[in-house]
Amino acid sequence: MDRVEFLKRICGINVWKNAGRRAPHKPLLLLLALGRVYRGDDRLCRYGEDIEDRLRALLVRFGPPRRAHKPEEPYKRLSRDGLWEIPGFDHLPTVKSGAPLLKALRESRGGFPESLYRTLQADPILVIEASQEILDGHFPKSLHEDILDAVGLPAYLRRSPVQDAEVLRERRDPGFRHRVLRAYERRCAICGFDVRIEDQLLGLEAAHIKWHAAGGPDKVTNGLALCMFHHKALDVGALGLECVNHDIKIIVSSEVNGLSKGVSLLLDFRNARLRPPQTEALAPDCRYVDWHRREVFREPAWETA
Repeated sequence: MDRVEFLKRICGINVWKNAGRRAPHKPLLLLLALGRVYRGDDRLCRYGEDIEDRLRALLVRFGPPRRAHKPEEPYKRLSRDGLWEIPGFDHLPTVKSGAPLLKALRESRGGFPESLYRTLQADPILVIEASQEILDGHFPKSLHEDILDAVGLPAYLRRSPVQDAEVLRERRDPGFRHRVLRAYERRCAICGFDVRIEDQLLGLEAAHIKWHAAGGPDKVTNGLALCMFHHKALDVGALGLECVNHDIKIIVSSEVNGLSKGVSLLLDFRNARLRPPQTEALAPDCRYVDWHRREVFREPAWETA
């Protein structure tokens, strides 16, 4: 498999979809495996020793809020995308449903096919290109550095344009940021932050409520003007929104904790009203708000102090 075919397959992995629910299991397993290649680890690794706990931790941290995560699912299924192999998989003992026995799966070894592994070993830039394609396709930019750090990949190697792989993703609207910041009068919709250096805004960003990587549109009704801190808090699920009649209420995860004064930048806004945009027609669409509450926000929310 050459680099062009590999990047095409990376962009076309079959991810489970159901009513907008997030399923980043395969993308996170691929990133974990790319990190192993970059470090020069063995091609095949034992599921129970090298993957299970690490992938579960990635799903807890960067996946949707769920009661339980099943890291064995992408490990079993990624081979269908032509990017993974588990030697002897068809001969593993199974349960009544036909699924492999978990004990046997933990003893199995999986990894990239040998020809692909050799291609990646010889081209560290391709490893970074592939990781960036996965991140762009499944996670907001504010989480990229954290995910790369968690899987042991650098973020500083040059990568070629995605057109090298003849893959065209849905392009982002370059006017989105301007329209969102204008709608919120160039102030953070939560804390009012509007610091400038001369005439340039400092640290104010246009955030997607429903992530662009999850199909969220570049519409003002799916956007918020947020300072860098509150943008990151929104994307990691520390902060969320709730539609209440004709207002949008700010909610804060009860998982938020700490002793520094910075904690007040979240807790002081729990159950406060989101500062509205210039016109009601530009207010957040509750469909996107509900998606974020379901797929990103870390329940339960703090109650009113």
